[in-house]
Amino acid sequence: MNVLVIEDDKRIASLVERGLREDGHHVSLAHNGREGVEQMLANKFDAALLDIFLPEMDGFEVLERVRAKRCKIPILVLTAVDAVPQILQAFDLGADDYLVKPFLLEILLARVRAIARRTQKAESTVVQVGDVRLDRSRRAAIRRGKEIQLTRKQFELLETLMRRSGLVTSRAELLEAGWGTDTEVKENTLDVYLHGLRAKLEDKSDDNHPLIRTVHGAGYMFVAD
Repeated sequence: MNVLVIEDDKRIASLVERGLREDGHHVSLAHNGREGVEQMLANKFDAALLDIFLPEMDGFEVLERVRAKRCKIPILVLTAVDAVPQILQAFDLGADDYLVKPFLLEILLARVRAIARRTQKAESTVVQVGDVRLDRSRRAAIRRGKEIQLTRKQFELLETLMRRSGLVTSRAELLEAGWGTDTEVKENTLDVYLHGLRAKLEDKSDDNHPLIRTVHGAGYMFVAD
């Protein structure tokens, strides 16, 4: 994803930027509201992280201006105030999500990934990587002309891996994709589902070049050679 971070606290901006880059995203920075508006209207971003208390133009005015220009970039509001009126105001002005400071970087990254999934699903029902084609409308994978029916969880796992093709996807990300953030899942459950997914998707010709590869100590990667 191409993410814009609008944050005047340069220490926080630097930490968020580093975390996003390590998670595989491209990051641009703006340190005041006016610059944030200009960047959002002039460039294509997949998401924006917007602080409320900004110099020159606060986050509420930023929201109002970009939405008035029909800018549809998903915006995650970062706020030091957890008062309901301010949060409701942000949503009324067009925010897609919010996170109260101080926050855990892991939670922020999970929220950004959730925005990415919602946006990507809305934009396209088909994902193509190499000779594997994923069709959301039929919840099926097509490979070498053969349609492979998948369970819901297998589909969610495969879509998550394919949308991050060539990048490592952690076990935590896959668990979130298949089971959500509030469900307790046994340690080996993910392994069982990935084993079943591999059995459906791969054959003996893939033994030396598997599509779903284990990156020990890090997670999994989808690679279509």
